[in-house]
Amino acid sequence: MNRKTRSSITLFGTCALALAPAAFAADYSLANAAVKFSAPDAWPMLMEKQDGPRQFVALQVKDPGNANALARITVTAEQVDGVQGFQKFLNDGTARARKLPGYVAASALDGSSSLRYTASENHEKNAYTEVYAYRSNLAIQVRCIRPENAPSDWRATFDAGCRSIVDAVEH
Repeated sequence: MNRKTRSSITLFGTCALALAPAAFAADYSLANAAVKFSAPDAWPMLMEKQDGPRQFVALQVKDPGNANALARITVTAEQVDGVQGFQKFLNDGTARARKLPGYVAASALDGSSSLRYTASENHEKNAYTEVYAYRSNLAIQVRCIRPENAPSDWRATFDAGCRSIVDAVEH
């Protein structure tokens, strides 16, 4: 292969890599675009509500090793009345979590507005991560649910996707 051909292939590959994230990600927004995030196209939307004071988007993340598992990430944004309204949103979310069958608290993530736990759903033990944020009278929750015993490589991909959405929503 001559030098010119090798340079052209390298340039083409670099351009393809630069364009890949945009081509394989879906963009979402809530609360008049105050909350924005992206997710891989392979994570289809399960449900959404884009009107009213409480809006959400729920994404399905398929576990190739378990066709019955319903792994998902939900982003919720709710208009609240100041910090007290956010505290109520946080307390209500935490109370709902504690009522789930088999609830067991796990170590918290960095920051006081996060919750990690396991619980059962459809006879399957799941790992839950909930992160709460407050911005301009907007309470935000990112809730990531996956089978606790999923393959480690799939868990790593799911957890990285969850962190990516949390990072986007918090900024």
